[in-house]
Amino acid sequence: MKIAIYFESSPREGGAFHQNINLIKIFNKYLKKKFDFTYIVSSDELKKIIEEQGCKTFFFKKNLFFRLDSFLLKFNFFKVLYKKFFIKNELEKIYYKNKFNLICFNNPSEISLLASNINFIIMLFEMQHRTNNYLPEYKGFHDHDLREIIIINAIHRAFKTIVATNKDKSLLQKFYNANEKSIEVQPYVPFLPDIYENSKDQDFNEIFLKLDIPKNKKILLYPAQFWPHKNHGYIVKAAKTFKENNIENIIFIFTGFDKGNLNFIKKNIAKENLEDYFKIFNYVDNLELISLYLNCFAIISPTYVGHSTLPLYESFYFRKNIIFTKDLLDESLKEFVYETDIMIPKDIFDKYNEILNNKTEALKKIDLANKYYNEKCSEEKLANKYENIFNELKYLKSNWDEKI
Repeated sequence: MKIAIYFESSPREGGAFHQNINLIKIFNKYLKKKFDFTYIVSSDELKKIIEEQGCKTFFFKKNLFFRLDSFLLKFNFFKVLYKKFFIKNELEKIYYKNKFNLICFNNPSEISLLASNINFIIMLFEMQHRTNNYLPEYKGFHDHDLREIIIINAIHRAFKTIVATNKDKSLLQKFYNANEKSIEVQPYVPFLPDIYENSKDQDFNEIFLKLDIPKNKKILLYPAQFWPHKNHGYIVKAAKTFKENNIENIIFIFTGFDKGNLNFIKKNIAKENLEDYFKIFNYVDNLELISLYLNCFAIISPTYVGHSTLPLYESFYFRKNIIFTKDLLDESLKEFVYETDIMIPKDIFDKYNEILNNKTEALKKIDLANKYYNEKCSEEKLANKYENIFNELKYLKSNWDEKI
């Protein structure tokens, strides 16, 4: 069975890129001998990176015809017109020329709109442009209307849609009347644990010391890019409570690329004279981030968006308590976290003290979370999920297609 994987993330995207590389490694480890994979890429940089993993690539040139297809096929009129006159778009030409049986999108890619007449599966991250439509990113970069078009196309045409939690599955059914049988739930499998397991020879204490974080401070770590929906502003407000209570032995660490909100956060920190409570890294490499996980007191995540996240599962693996937005997580995950009311900045101070002063309960949550991670987030389980999807389509097609 010939399977194409559309790969479009860049090393400059941080976690999203490494998550896709992690999927390649998992496919290589568990599925490469069972299926014939080719990775479709649109840059020489990605072509080189993926071929270094021992994988086949196909270079997809985003030419004028591709751009024309991408524009026209957002409209049903042109979709009908293409079908009526048997016009193949640029992605379909690649699909049929290379005799692929399936194409996989590991994110809600706009390119999936060209997959109207070919078999594909797609991973959808979240539907919270519907529930949090006031956020500025849904009016710009993460365009609300484009998200709608991609999701609607996916639920109507994808062989399977993959989401990270049952809560995401429920929203797909609620908002889009999606077919329950076509939705698969697969928790994220973070990439940092694998990097850590293969880097035990590193001196992580030395790496941590080079980050020059003030000594004898309890670290509250928030590894998140600076989008408004990540809600760094709440943490700045919360820090005032620590200062007002003369708690000076803590420091909030932010890591992540600027997505338009960094200057606002820096100005608010300075305005409130909270510089001693914060250290901001625009970007840290994987080993530096691991050293922060190993040395932090807890993870904080007051995000507006995400029924599960990579840092959540990373905190489970690294055995760290995590403070997460109240009533946002999937029900299956709530027992492992300390929920904070993001409408009340003081609440994060209360949760910090709860962890600090009740070590038995804190350790219990850590143990349960780590057990959940080991049972639900293994590489083998993710590989099995994809293998079952591939084999289901393979069996179905075997009833009419001798080339499968």
